[in-house]
Amino acid sequence: MRNTFIKKAREDFLSGIGVPEPSEFKADPFQLLAISNVSESKDTLVVAPTGAGKTYIAIESIRACLRMGLRAVYTTPLKALSNTKFNELRKIFEPQYSVGLLTGDRKIETNADVVIATTEIYRNELYHVHARYSLVVLDEVHFISDSQRGAVWEESIILTPKDSTLLMLSASISNPNEIAEWLLEVRGKPCEVIVEKDRPVELRYGFLHPQLGVIPLEDEKGRLLREVREFYSSGEKRSERGSRGRSSGHGRSPGRRSSNARKKGGRGRGRR
Repeated sequence: MRNTFIKKAREDFLSGIGVPEPSEFKADPFQLLAISNVSESKDTLVVAPTGAGKTYIAIESIRACLRMGLRAVYTTPLKALSNTKFNELRKIFEPQYSVGLLTGDRKIETNADVVIATTEIYRNELYHVHARYSLVVLDEVHFISDSQRGAVWEESIILTPKDSTLLMLSASISNPNEIAEWLLEVRGKPCEVIVEKDRPVELRYGFLHPQLGVIPLEDEKGRLLREVREFYSSGEKRSERGSRGRSSGHGRSPGRRSSNARKKGGRGRGRR
């Protein structure tokens, strides 16, 4: 009986997952507003859930920039993400426009019409040469609050020439209006804030059970599925038995050094 329930729950959980059926694309109002702001040279901060279409805003803004004979840069926090965006934008814009890559490891067509770069490398370039980009896209801009790397985003924003337009994208900034106020202070120009809360892609939470495979994490009432609770309960019992066994056989183990003392990461110009 329970096996039948689990099978049905798994089928319901996995239903609809995969590539959706092709349909006519229609931009959402928040996307159109953001693209319009950027076309008017307004710094713009877009906060929207993952999968809501922030990349579409960046691509269309870059496209408009290139059509006017201007250059753009798209920055990401990771080399791997920069490489992915490089390949993605090449498929979109080449051969009509050139696409380059600038990371700590790779330099490809650094004078291209649109350059994809890690944020650290973009920041480093600003120290040496006047920015040559009309549009600067800062993806994952919530890194500005990171204790170790946040200074890179701050400096990138402060050092970007005021005649360049900033398009900042994030899924998780909780204080966009405060950031906009700071941008006004350091750049001397208003920053438009666009917050989209609707999530177009449904989130489902699953659990990979060693015997049952993929199962829902919760039941229809929002409680942890019984099999999930039992799995964790059995693990706790095994842990308790193991601890008692070690204590009775060997007495108290010597104290271990605390791992809380961590070296604080510097904010230098690390290569990314």
